[in-house]
Amino acid sequence: MINSIERTLIAVLLLCGVLGGSVASAQQPATEPTPAQAGGLAADQGGLPSPATADQPSQNTDVKKKKTKKKKKELEPDAAEDVGTKSPKHPTLHVGDALTLDVAGRIETDARMATNAIGLDQPQLDWQDRRIGIKGAVFKKMTFELSRELGKDFEESTGLSEKTAWRDAYVNVRVTKGFGVEAGHFKLPFGYEELTGETNLDFAHRSLAARVLSPGRDPGIMAHGRLFDRRVEYQAGYFSRDGSNARTDQTEGGHDSLAARVVVLPFAADPPRAIDSLQIGIATADSRLENQLGIRGRTALGDGVFFNRMYVNGQRRRIGLEAAWANGPVSLSSEYITFSDERKGMGFSGDDLPSIAAQAWYLAGTWALTGERKHGRLEPRHDLGRGGIGAFELAARVEALRFNSVDYPGSPFGFPSGAKLGTNADHVTTIGVNWYVNRYVKLQNNIIFESIEDPERSPAPSTGGRFTSAVFRIQFRL
Repeated sequence: MINSIERTLIAVLLLCGVLGGSVASAQQPATEPTPAQAGGLAADQGGLPSPATADQPSQNTDVKKKKTKKKKKELEPDAAEDVGTKSPKHPTLHVGDALTLDVAGRIETDARMATNAIGLDQPQLDWQDRRIGIKGAVFKKMTFELSRELGKDFEESTGLSEKTAWRDAYVNVRVTKGFGVEAGHFKLPFGYEELTGETNLDFAHRSLAARVLSPGRDPGIMAHGRLFDRRVEYQAGYFSRDGSNARTDQTEGGHDSLAARVVVLPFAADPPRAIDSLQIGIATADSRLENQLGIRGRTALGDGVFFNRMYVNGQRRRIGLEAAWANGPVSLSSEYITFSDERKGMGFSGDDLPSIAAQAWYLAGTWALTGERKHGRLEPRHDLGRGGIGAFELAARVEALRFNSVDYPGSPFGFPSGAKLGTNADHVTTIGVNWYVNRYVKLQNNIIFESIEDPERSPAPSTGGRFTSAVFRIQFRL
C-alpha cells in the first residue's frame, strides 16, 4: 500500500514531468557540458560515463572537423544526461553560470505472471522504484546529487539485499581535465551493467553477475578521470564497506574496500567507423571479512536459493572483465566476473579451508526495430501521439551464475553435508521487447527461462529445475 506521503510525492513527480515537458520546449540549449555524475538517477553509468561517449579531438581541416563533429554527435549519450549538455527536459533552475539545479526521479511498477512450477499461482503487482532527487552543477567545476527511495524496491522487499533509503548522496569536483575527486555515497567502480543507470537498462532486471557478484553502493571517496585523448577512463577509491548488493538481514558484507576500474576505448580518436564505440574494461574490488556469513546463490527473481551461505573469514576479491559496442540500431555487451571469499583459520586445527568461489557471465544484445541509433537509452524519433508510435526494441540475454563445490570436514561436527555444498549453477535466458513511448515513459516485457543444474536445490524440483517467468514493467522518469 502507498501511504499519504508517498502519494503526495508521486503526484509531485508526475506534475514535474508535465511541467518539465512544456518548459523544455521553450528553453535554449546550454552552452557547455559539465563534469560527469556518478550512479545518478538518469546517468548512463555510475561513476563516470562510459568512454564511448567521449568527445573526439579537434582536427585541423574543415573536412576533418565536420567528420569529428558528426562522430561526436553519434557518440554522445542519449538525452544528454550530464547536467547542462542540452536543453533540460525536466524542471531546471539556472542561476547564470554559477548554479544549475535539476529535479529528477522515476516511478516503476512490475507485474509478474503466475509461474506454477515454483508455486506462484497468482499474478503479482509490486512497486520496483519510487525515487526522487535533485542534481546539479556549481560553476561547472563541481557536480552533486541527492536522491532518496520513497519505499522498498524489488531487491529490498524480497530480502535479496539491504539498502539505505538514501541512494546517491555525493559531491564530485573536477580538478583538471584528466583528474577529479568524488566523495559521498555512490556506486563502487565495478561492473558495466551495475554502473548503468536504471532508466537505461535494456531489461527489467539486471543480470545475476550485476545483482549478486557486483558490489553496489556504499560511502567512499574516489579519484577518476580520462587520459590519452579520452581513450582511457580510470576510477579508483576507498569505501567503508563493499557494497549493498552483498548485504541482507543475515549477511553483513565486507569492510574497508579498495576498488578500481579501467576502461579503454581504443578507436575513439580514429576516423569514424563501425568499431569506434568498442570499449573494453577491467575492474577489481578487495575487502575484508571477519568470521561472517558470505553470499548465496539465488535465482534471477529471488524465487529460490541454489547455493547456501557459509561462514567466511579473510579477503573477499572480485575481478571483472567487460566489453560493450554499439553501431546504428544494434548494441552488444558482455561481462565475466569472478568472486572468492577466503576461509582463513576456519579448520578444526586453525588451518585455512579452501575459498568459496563463484563466477558469472552474460552476453546481451539489442536491436532498435524503428531504426533509432543505440547509444544509451533510445530516444524515439517520433513520440506516440506526436506523429509516431515511439521506439521499439528487441533485447536478448544469456547468462549463468555458478558456485564451485566446497569441501568441509563433515556433518558430525555440525557442518552442512557434502551434498549441499556441491557445485551448482543457474542458467538464464531472457527475451524482451521494449517500447519507448516518449522520453518519459518506457514499457518492458521480459520472458525469463531458468534452469538450475541441481533440481533438488531449485524452486522447481518437479520440473527438473526448469521454470519460466514473465515480467511486465511500466517506467516513468523525469
